[in-house]
Formats: sequence, C-alpha cells, structure tokens
Amino acid sequence: MQQIILGSLIRQAKGTELLCQLLREEYSLLRAGEPDRVAALEMSVQDLIRQLVREREALTGRLLADGMTSLAVFLEKLSPADRRIFETWRARIIMHEQDSAHLASVNAELAMALWKQSGVLLRHFQDQVAPRERNTYSAKGTWQDRATTATLVRGRL
Repeated sequence: MQQIILGSLIRQAKGTELLCQLLREEYSLLRAGEPDRVAALEMSVQDLIRQLVREREALTGRLLADGMTSLAVFLEKLSPADRRIFETWRARIIMHEQDSAHLASVNAELAMALWKQSGVLLRHFQDQVAPRERNTYSAKGTWQDRATTATLVRGRL
C-alpha cells in the first residue's frame, strides 16, 4: 500500500511541476501574441488538470478503502524515515500548486489586459470607419437625410 500511495504522490508532484512549465510557456506565448498556440496549450493544461484531479481522487479513495480519512492519518502510522520521504513529495506538490496558482493568475491578468486592449483598438477602428456626418448615402446609393433624434415611425398623415 505504501508503494501505491508514494507512486501517487510522485505522479502528482511531477504533474504539478509540468503544469508550472506549461503555464510559463503560456505566459511567453501570450507575450508573443500567438493566440492560436495559446489556445492549443490551454487544452493541454486543462487535460493535465483533469488527470491531476483523477489522481488525487484515486489516492483519496485508496486511503478511505484502508480506513484512513486523510494522508496525515496515514503518515502518522509510518516510521520517521518513511514519513520524511512522503512529506518531501507532499511538500513538492504544495509548492508546485502554489506556483501554478500564481502563474495562472498572472496569465489571466495578462489575457484580460490583452482582451481589453483589443476591444479598445477595435472601437477606435470602428470610430475611424464610421461616417462622421449623419447625412450619408443609403444602401441603395441615394442621399439619405437622417434625423438627429431616434424615431420609430416616420410618415405623413
């Protein structure tokens, strides 16, 4: 049982380390302005997170099957030397999770800033293209004298 739990902790530690690397790469792609590659990388990030969740659920299920409510209860039953090994891997998981959370928030802020910048730029371009005068040619190619106020119905009695 110890080998199964240790194997799970090692996989989680390596998975969270990979997650940090992917988030760093995502940041560099965001900075480089490559949205297609960011989208592809985001799919990999989401798949890795799903795998990490499944691994954690499997570990929890294994501990519950053996009558332990948490990893801490399991660690209390180990010798000090074995406990250090397990705690080292658990500390790596925690460290990588915290790094991932920080990197994900930085990436989210950068993506939001780029989105806002794109919106402002798009509005600027639309304002440049839109006619400045209200009186313009209609879609039929005739002169259209538009009213300055909004009207729902316009006609004669």
